[in-house]
Amino acid sequence: MILGFPEGINEQVRDLNLDNWIYVTVDPVRFRYRNDVLQVDTLISGSNGQWGLTHDNFGRLFFSNAGAENAGSGFQINPVYGQLDFNDAYDDGTFGKVWPIIKTPDVQGGIDRLRNNDSTLNHFTAACGQSIFRGDHLPKDLVGNYLINDPVARVIRRAKVINKSGKIILENVYSKQEFIASTDMNFRPVNTYTGPDGCLYIVDMHRGIIQEGAWTGPDTYLRTQIMRLKLDQNVQHGRIYRLGYDGMERGPKPQILNEPTKKLVQYLDHPNGWWRDNAQKEIIRRDDQSVINSLKRIAIGEKGSMLKQPSPLARIHALWTLEGLNSIDKDILFAAMQDKDAQVRRTAVWISEYFIKKDDEQTIMKVQELKDDESYDVLSQIILSLSYSKTDKAKAIMKEILAKNSKNEMLEGIQKSLKNNQEEEVKKFGSMLANLNVTNRTMILEGAITYKSICANCHGVDGKGLFNSVAPPLVGNYERMLQNKDAMIKILLNGLKGPVEGKSYLDIMPAMGANSNEWIAGVLSFIRYDLALSNSSSKEHAPGNLSKILVSPEQVKKIRDQTAKRKSPWTWAELEENSHTKDF
Repeated sequence: MILGFPEGINEQVRDLNLDNWIYVTVDPVRFRYRNDVLQVDTLISGSNGQWGLTHDNFGRLFFSNAGAENAGSGFQINPVYGQLDFNDAYDDGTFGKVWPIIKTPDVQGGIDRLRNNDSTLNHFTAACGQSIFRGDHLPKDLVGNYLINDPVARVIRRAKVINKSGKIILENVYSKQEFIASTDMNFRPVNTYTGPDGCLYIVDMHRGIIQEGAWTGPDTYLRTQIMRLKLDQNVQHGRIYRLGYDGMERGPKPQILNEPTKKLVQYLDHPNGWWRDNAQKEIIRRDDQSVINSLKRIAIGEKGSMLKQPSPLARIHALWTLEGLNSIDKDILFAAMQDKDAQVRRTAVWISEYFIKKDDEQTIMKVQELKDDESYDVLSQIILSLSYSKTDKAKAIMKEILAKNSKNEMLEGIQKSLKNNQEEEVKKFGSMLANLNVTNRTMILEGAITYKSICANCHGVDGKGLFNSVAPPLVGNYERMLQNKDAMIKILLNGLKGPVEGKSYLDIMPAMGANSNEWIAGVLSFIRYDLALSNSSSKEHAPGNLSKILVSPEQVKKIRDQTAKRKSPWTWAELEENSHTKDF
């Protein structure tokens, strides 16, 4: 289910975004501190990320999904509104290909993952540690670029982030080349950061073996390569690199924690995003009300303010700092909605959700004034933010914008995402889970979190698979194997290899038997329960068949004991021999 799993970066990555929320890569939640209390907010459709998370100057989040061999995902809209990805959001369809400068024999999947002419890795398999470079001590054409690592390929990709009528597209800066590539077999880049000195920092795990044990067992292709190349002998040699540029001095060492709040306000206009982000964070942490008036003057771009002539980025940070200090007001937001910079206008609409959620008529009318805005980013945010209002006026504004821009792919995609987020997910779980007892409800909800954080990376959030066919869709197999508990338990305990119903996929399903019986029961219960409810032929019978649909820890233990001696993955043919019995 996961390809090229690098040890050491399998923990959740978190990102304190511009909007003052802490997002995480895997679990469908976000966090923030208010009044010294950690608040938790559920993301209905999850984040579906994996080994990296970053944001740009305007609060756009960039996830990645290595299990699905996806080097960038979730960057079209904030996950709080749902999930929206486009299969063609990458140059000419070649973005997934990687270009190492050294042979790549140590890849899970074997020779099928290598190019015939030079034996180099042909596609991302461990995309991780991405960042948007936001520094000021490297050439300006690097600022705003998307950087992501692949430690299996020993490369770092550099991509342009292109805004095409509101839709974001990633494009490799180089043709059949990478930004950084190494001939060192132990070069394992796993993270990148913009440093306070304005340079780029690269974390190199510098380790021979990076895959987990599920991929490197005895008699596996990967174990043979590891022993042949002696990769097991290189451990505990991690490195950190700083990428500089000849002729450009490094920036000064920060003293943000020791400086007065008024000085931090000035850093909101710093050319290096690291300083802006940390100044905003520290001002909010201090809860220093003495700078409120200065922040308001900056937010509306008032000349002669503390920054004399605040840049658009300073105005954006000032708005979010005011929001974090619980000091944002409608007058400031309404003024910012008239800003000449589109991203400032978008930010004002975004923050106005505080009032929109209360169906504040004055705010909704002010947002309406932007319905013909020339920026699709602004129009997109209007649709997203107004979706929180239950008023007919808000719905009419959204409908008008969509009608006038009916051919815009981004707005159309947002509409579908909101419908899925607000109707299908919420209604289904809100109405059906209420009928379950606490034990079963908890098991299914926990299974849902696990599915969306791990299984969805290969099988898709809706179980319909992914466009790159990394793993079989679950929905298509519903009427067969999914209806047999024993078979599904066996797959999770020991894994699955080979063709599935005659079709080959990119890799094997790894064994999950190291997890507890409760963990496996929860995942399978969610899958069977979710698919049972979405299948028209069984929907009406689902509530009465819960005892047959759900998988119990005791059932998992029974199969675990029966198959205790088995060490290899199952094949579809083996499971089909006993798949005629249906549980529901």
